[in-house]
Amino acid sequence: MLLFVLTQSTPPIMVLVLIVALYLVVIDIKDEPGLEFGHKVWWFLFVLLTHVPGYLVFRIWLAARRHRRQEESHPATPGPRGRRGDGPA
Repeated sequence: MLLFVLTQSTPPIMVLVLIVALYLVVIDIKDEPGLEFGHKVWWFLFVLLTHVPGYLVFRIWLAARRHRRQEESHPATPGPRGRRGDGPA
C-alpha cells in the first residue's frame, strides 16, 4: 500500500494480491484463541500498509505463536534412564 501511495499507480495484479493477503489474514486471525481484538486490527492494518512483506512477517509470527502454544500443551517427558541396549540398567 505504501508503494502504491508513493508511485500513485496501482497495477491490477498487485491490488488482487493485496486483497487476497488481507482475506488470508482475516481467515487466519479470526479464530486465533487468546488474541485481543486490538491485536487483530493491528495485524490487519500492518498487512494493509506493508503488503506482501507484512504478510510474510504475520505468517512467521503466527507459526511461532502456534508452535509455542503446542509446546506448552505437551509437557516434556523424561528420557530413558539407565544403560541403552540389552540388559538391565
